[in-house]
Amino acid sequence: MAALSEPEVVYLESTDTSAAVRERLRTSQAERLLLVVPKECPGLDSVVDLKVLSRYLGSSDKQVALVVKDRDLREQATSLGLRAFSSVAWARRAKWADQRRRSPGGRLAAAVPGLPRRQLPATRPADSIGLGGYAILAVAFVAMLALSAMLGAVFVPTAKVTIQPIVYPLSTELTVQANPDLEDIDFINVRVPARVLETEVVGSKELATTALRDEPAARATGEVVFTNRSSEATTVMSDTIVSTSAGTTIRFRTTAEVTVAPGAGTRARAPIEAVEPGPSGNVPAYSINRVEGPLDRQVNVINAAPTGGGGMSQVRYVTNADKEQLRELALHDLKDEGYSALSAQLSDEETLPAESLVAIVLSETYDKFPGEVGDYLSLHMRALIRGTALDREDVELLGVRMLQLQVREGFHLLEGETQVRVEEATDVQYDGTLTMKLTARGSSWAVLDEVAIRENLRGKSPDEAEQYLKRHLSLAAEPTVEVSPDWWPRVPWLPFRISVEVISDEMSPTGGRVGT
Repeated sequence: MAALSEPEVVYLESTDTSAAVRERLRTSQAERLLLVVPKECPGLDSVVDLKVLSRYLGSSDKQVALVVKDRDLREQATSLGLRAFSSVAWARRAKWADQRRRSPGGRLAAAVPGLPRRQLPATRPADSIGLGGYAILAVAFVAMLALSAMLGAVFVPTAKVTIQPIVYPLSTELTVQANPDLEDIDFINVRVPARVLETEVVGSKELATTALRDEPAARATGEVVFTNRSSEATTVMSDTIVSTSAGTTIRFRTTAEVTVAPGAGTRARAPIEAVEPGPSGNVPAYSINRVEGPLDRQVNVINAAPTGGGGMSQVRYVTNADKEQLRELALHDLKDEGYSALSAQLSDEETLPAESLVAIVLSETYDKFPGEVGDYLSLHMRALIRGTALDREDVELLGVRMLQLQVREGFHLLEGETQVRVEEATDVQYDGTLTMKLTARGSSWAVLDEVAIRENLRGKSPDEAEQYLKRHLSLAAEPTVEVSPDWWPRVPWLPFRISVEVISDEMSPTGGRVGT
């Protein structure tokens, strides 16, 4: 067998029709061709086009294969007996065999190179068809055309009706109790079930004190003279206390050890410092004249010069207001920490109102007392944080039920756009019972009979259908009636070929919501 010749690759254009494809095949001089089909080529983008090509190749000597990227189209071509590949390279490697075609008589005839083909005579029917037979065929053909036209008129056209009814807003406010002892919603008493959550938290907090007052700061200093009253030497130790004797006693201490020489009347000087800080230690000369302790029999003391340097300064100190503020700040921090811990215990359907949190202080320790001097006050606190969890669906169902009570007869509630919000918690009890204010908002519109709408619109022109809708319905916007195909003059007669879409500008794609 002779080797197959290399096929000619023909790249079709995205505008080639079925006739253009056949013309390319007819004018090509090659016996083997690869047709590269682009995306959405109008000449080969359907089963009908593929069948036309298959019939054309059945009467042609050319051997043709398709290169198609679209998998579905490639499978359709293969099912019709056409060779189809995903790429030119695959087609060349495949070494696809000669096309086979059917003879007019129905048998397969192979094309043998070099030999002329012989046409087989067509088989003639035994009896020829008379004029009556042709008339019957003509009538049947016309009847089929009429039936096809009628079926097309019934089943081909479709219509889309879009209407936007007037929306009436609704709102209600109610007081709701969330009770841990309930298992189901109590619509009569406006109560919903709840779940109590608890966690223990520990923390420390520091606060700068703000109150100021004058406090004795520097100690007064000076010098005294000790006079020996005996014949022996006398040693005056450091921290020996000397003081004034008139009025309020002001005490001083020596800051160095001195020895008074032996002999009555001998003297020695010693530095002193006031025992208490502040200006009270600033005393005049000759006012320090008393020695405390057993040395008062051995020496006399006097200050020949006044003492000085004692003074006041402003200092910060702790007040009860500081304690209360620090306690409040610490509780706030522990509540935040507890809220995060409790939120981790929630299921996907639950919500935890922050107002439901209750902090029970188990212990609190301050590092200073009120009135104590200090720049900072610290607190270490341990507390039990308790909260009340609500099921979002329970709250939403209760809000929706309350809105439904406001809907007028002949209208219905648009449940997809209800919004339920927990505004505030007005009371939280120790057992977790929570009283809160709830706001529910929604919309209502008239109940629409879509069956009646379809029944009354069928067979009308689009303009007549729109006028009918405007006369018989309360609409917020102009209705639209779209018939497909565009050139079809009337709304389909069959109701199931008419779709009715009811829209609202206020409708929320997310449905009802519960906020806290």
